[in-house]
Amino acid sequence: MKVYHIAVVLAPPSGASTVLCSASDLSSFSFYQRGSVGEFMSFMSKTVAERTAQGQRQSVQENNYVAHVYNRGGAEQLAGVIVTDQEYPVRPAFSLLTKVLDEFISKVPQSQFNNPSSISFPELNTYVQKYQDPSQADTIMRVQQELDETKIVLHKTIESVLQRGEKLDNLVDRSNALSAQSKMFYKTTKKPAYLNALTNKETLNDRYLFLERLLVLMSRLGDSTQDSEFLRKIGDEVQQFVIDLLYKDLPHPPSSYLSIAPPSNTAVASSSSPSAPIKYAFRSADGSDYNPLFPTLGKARTPYARSVPSAKFPPLSSLPDPGLVFDTLLRRDKFVEHPGGISSLFFAFADLVIHSIFNTDTKDWNINNASSYLDLSILYGSSDAEVDSVRRKDGTGRLWDDVFADGRLLLMPPASCALLVLLCRNHNYVADKILSINERRTFKDPKSLSDDDRAAQDTEIFQRARLVNSAYFVQIILGDYVGTILGLARDGRDWRLDPLMEMRQLNHEFAPRGEGNVVSVEFNLMYRWHATLSRKDSEWTEDVFHQYLGKDTDLSQVTPEEFHKAARSALKQTGSVKDWTFHGLKRVNGRFKDEDLAKVLLDATEWRAGAFKARGIPAAMRVIEILGIQQSRKWGACSLNEFRKFMGLKPYENFEQWNTDKEIAAAARSLYKHIDNLELHVGLQAEEAKLPGPGAGLCPGYTISRAILADAVCLTRGDRYLTVDFTPYNLTSWGYEDCQFNVADGSYGGMLTKLLFRTLPDHYEPRSAYAHFPFMEPSYMKKEVEKRDNKTGKKEVSKYVWERPPPARSTTVIGNYDGVQKVLQAEFVTGQERRLQGILNHSVPDTKLTQQLLFANRDEWSRYFVSATKTLIQSRSIKSPGQTVRYIDIVKDVVNVLPIKWICEEIAGLHIRDAPKRDHYTEQQYIKRFQDICRYVFLNTHPYHDWELRESSTQTYTYFKEDVQDDFKTFSSWISDRVSSLNEKDNSRKFLKQLWASRETKEPAELAASLFCEVVPTAAHFSQAIAHVINFYLDEGRDNDRAEIVALSSTHTPESQNKLVKYIHDALSDDPPVSGLYLIATRDSIVDGNRVAAGDRVFASLVEANKQRPQDQDGVYGMTEHGLLYNPLFTQIAPKVVATVFSLPGVKRAPGESGKLNRFVEDYRGAPLQQYVTYEGRTSPFPDSLLLQYHAA
Repeated sequence: MKVYHIAVVLAPPSGASTVLCSASDLSSFSFYQRGSVGEFMSFMSKTVAERTAQGQRQSVQENNYVAHVYNRGGAEQLAGVIVTDQEYPVRPAFSLLTKVLDEFISKVPQSQFNNPSSISFPELNTYVQKYQDPSQADTIMRVQQELDETKIVLHKTIESVLQRGEKLDNLVDRSNALSAQSKMFYKTTKKPAYLNALTNKETLNDRYLFLERLLVLMSRLGDSTQDSEFLRKIGDEVQQFVIDLLYKDLPHPPSSYLSIAPPSNTAVASSSSPSAPIKYAFRSADGSDYNPLFPTLGKARTPYARSVPSAKFPPLSSLPDPGLVFDTLLRRDKFVEHPGGISSLFFAFADLVIHSIFNTDTKDWNINNASSYLDLSILYGSSDAEVDSVRRKDGTGRLWDDVFADGRLLLMPPASCALLVLLCRNHNYVADKILSINERRTFKDPKSLSDDDRAAQDTEIFQRARLVNSAYFVQIILGDYVGTILGLARDGRDWRLDPLMEMRQLNHEFAPRGEGNVVSVEFNLMYRWHATLSRKDSEWTEDVFHQYLGKDTDLSQVTPEEFHKAARSALKQTGSVKDWTFHGLKRVNGRFKDEDLAKVLLDATEWRAGAFKARGIPAAMRVIEILGIQQSRKWGACSLNEFRKFMGLKPYENFEQWNTDKEIAAAARSLYKHIDNLELHVGLQAEEAKLPGPGAGLCPGYTISRAILADAVCLTRGDRYLTVDFTPYNLTSWGYEDCQFNVADGSYGGMLTKLLFRTLPDHYEPRSAYAHFPFMEPSYMKKEVEKRDNKTGKKEVSKYVWERPPPARSTTVIGNYDGVQKVLQAEFVTGQERRLQGILNHSVPDTKLTQQLLFANRDEWSRYFVSATKTLIQSRSIKSPGQTVRYIDIVKDVVNVLPIKWICEEIAGLHIRDAPKRDHYTEQQYIKRFQDICRYVFLNTHPYHDWELRESSTQTYTYFKEDVQDDFKTFSSWISDRVSSLNEKDNSRKFLKQLWASRETKEPAELAASLFCEVVPTAAHFSQAIAHVINFYLDEGRDNDRAEIVALSSTHTPESQNKLVKYIHDALSDDPPVSGLYLIATRDSIVDGNRVAAGDRVFASLVEANKQRPQDQDGVYGMTEHGLLYNPLFTQIAPKVVATVFSLPGVKRAPGESGKLNRFVEDYRGAPLQQYVTYEGRTSPFPDSLLLQYHAA
């Protein structure tokens, strides 16, 4: 029983009421909810007081709250309201109200009623606390015997109290007394699902979709479009509650096993583990040592757990024949498409999840030969021997090409194997990155190492890469898989459930995580999703069965004995894993062809999966289902109702509650007699399925829907390598960052998108819906996006390419100097203009006028850059106490800043904020955004980055255009022009006025676009070029070059200028800012001996070309001549900036790694590609730091 709120209300017969004073006890609500609850209590008090006649008492129910109101009327026109829960008795409530009103009238003069803020009535707080116990009102009640609640108190709902035509929802919406947060709180808590959850905590009626509504609430509060920090905090708190609830659905550790578990005080040593202590965390081959206290918990080749001991297990002789059960309840009567638009590829990935944690021993069904962790054992293996079979052991940490360890997947529909091959490729991609970045500078060229050192290096890289790849796999599960289960991508929500988060409980203890896990037989039975096989996958399955059972075999009559014999033959793999193949695919030089893998995956995305339903499993699966039922009975599995009760769900009272289809219910009743006898496996598969809706995307039976989330949370939160050991130290900083969600990539927080673009870049074009939403049938997803667009007025559907990606054109790498020069000069296009058009949303304007004006002011710009360089160095240098040494991050604080300040303060008049704000950017934000534009227009080599770069570039251009247009408009108004010119920091008006005066017939929008295209896209390349030149001449042995650069800059002869320019060009030829460029052939040609057809792509490797350039030829830089890279400007400004830096006394690199550019070279299509590692651990084509030291003058 609870008293929430007491209020004294001035309630005149007509007109609005006024709360004179109130007191609340909201301790039972979370901190973030109390403000909204308090507002709603006050609103409810006013609402019921206004609608209670004078002299009347009534109790008004709204959801779980009851507002007891007594409108005394009289000369004072006062009403008292007390809001309680439903359990609080009525008589004490009204007794208390009478006492409150009497005491209020005696202590508060009526003259103060018009000024509620002046009223002091502290007794109300005392009453709220004292009368939490209704027995305290006994004394009052004895005095007030005249109260007869059966005659005087009216019991009503809020709807009956409202006047005709009024609705509480509308009153809430119109109320000025309620904040937006309080209105959302009301709308959420009024739903039946929440009421049922509050009143039936142990036996939740899942047909009310309480969990789904909670998840929808969290997705809306936590979505990236949510601006309110307050609501975000509420969402976080709700999510923590839900995660804790789901995690505690299962006991940790399990309370029971199918057979005696092995001793858990020691783990079996892994033969691959070196004897010396390992200074990083790694996954054991068999899943041991995940819990230091119970080392064998969840280990491979140990018994399954039992989550639900059955207290009602009918005699086996009374259970129906498994074949009869299949024929009457499970056998597919017709194919029904999945109602939520889920593709076959989703269930291909589900196969990977299921086989990662379940591998029942064929000789002893109690034993699980897989570990109970999502450790990608299907790829790596569950024993040392299996792990060794997939490893190269050559010092690089890589696996053999396109291998995996679990032969069972060869008998699954081919998309499962194709996905697993991509995860193998991802491991090798990660291993290459870890070796190339060499974060701790401990790795060396394997060829230079001894056998022991090479083996140690290989093991470390392999183990770290496995941690990254396994975590990436789990992030696909949480982002794409669970996101599809909840319908988040379909609904355009980028929020994702985060079961891995660190949480503190109310007692300040950490919520458990990383304590291990053991999968149970109940969940093994739950993941039998054969009804979802698509038409094509059903045909494929029949073909495989006929292959091993005989082509004329009636698959609906296969016996378990016949199947076992065929299965043993099918699972008997011969030869090395390097030779395994599937679906008739052929290996070429050890690898599968990209186009073959892409076809399998694209087909699976196009094929709609089947619906979960009774009578939905293909007839060919009959023997599999019979074995499943037999297995369930041998395990002594619980009934469906026992499992529901274990999960906190309301047990079904009859078959019609389980499935409202009368024919299905009647068949089940005939077989099982009573609902409590319905077996778990059968009950789960034939249960009525949910319909698509908010929070519901998978649409299985209701029980599966609830249990699958609990299992996902337990599997992930219980894994130490996904929680407490999921750190940059173990995975490397780059590896850790690679596993993070990117909600700005166009897939609403998915991870599979990046894997597809990464491993099959030629077969998934940028913006392809097949890559962004691979688990959804494209035609269905397009309709859903169109529906959202119609509601929001946006045009998201036009941003995607909905057609199937065309067959990939070949890509030729050109590294010869003459060949690169040829492709850069004729018959090839870069696509830069097309991407620039995409940013502008119209054709690229002529920039000659802007370029001419920039050139005319070149002397002014040269002086500006020298002055700005000196100012930045002076203002941003740091010093060591007591020393004359100064330090400056020449890249972060100077070189990257220079073009930003020039464009913002001298050219375009953009504001630079000191702190982030929605309407303007900070200096570092400008740097990042201008780099995004440069990457998108000139360096768009990776299709995965295309979406984010395009969206960022478009937003920046829109902001730039609107700001510059506004300035142009002020030039036509004398007053506006005068006011704008008062900004002392803005020197851009001079240039903008010159541009405006020279505009001829150009409109402001066209002029702004011209300015943008000329100066912004090349800004980042200008900074990078300067950084490369400075870094080049800081090398040992180039002291004389630096001194001559400084000396030449002080003279102003053509000869000195030419020498300075040569210094710049020599540095850029040796270390070009751009590693390579993509181009497309406009017609058939032959380049460097390679035949290139029209439409084919060419990757011109500038790094390789410059290595081969003749001494008398200029280098190839790959930078477009616009803005600061316009040659007359660049050759005048760049030498001055470099000379200003080198003129610092005693300038040299800072000690250690800080004095070096943090970069590495990776192999990209057989050509070197230079990348930088940012301070965040991410890779970028642009440097972000280089620390120099010098002596103060």
